[in-house]
Amino acid sequence: MTRRPDTSWVKKGGSRDYITTRPLFWDIGKKESGWVLTIPAGREFESSVPRPLRWVFSPDDPYFLKSAVIHDTLLEEGFRRAFADSQWFEAALSVHAPGLRTWLAYSGMRARRFWKWVFRQSY
Repeated sequence: MTRRPDTSWVKKGGSRDYITTRPLFWDIGKKESGWVLTIPAGREFESSVPRPLRWVFSPDDPYFLKSAVIHDTLLEEGFRRAFADSQWFEAALSVHAPGLRTWLAYSGMRARRFWKWVFRQSY
């Protein structure tokens, strides 16, 4: 029996699809590392899934909402994409997201970033 992750900290709505209803804390690195990302109540975020992949991955999947808000927050605070992606992966594992779907989604994110890097336009 698979247990659903706690989503009492989030509600559907806002201009970006979701809003945090209370502060969310994420230990970066490992539990009690001393490096805590604090996401305030009222933070809007989205769970982005490319349209062609929505038959496999729903942007509303509760297993990936925590990952999405941590990822969006890190990117918007200026952290590197690879780091934000790694924290997305760790957050998904922390809520016991299905392993295969987590690996596929993470691999897709990294492959997309690699593809964009390889074919970036020079100006």
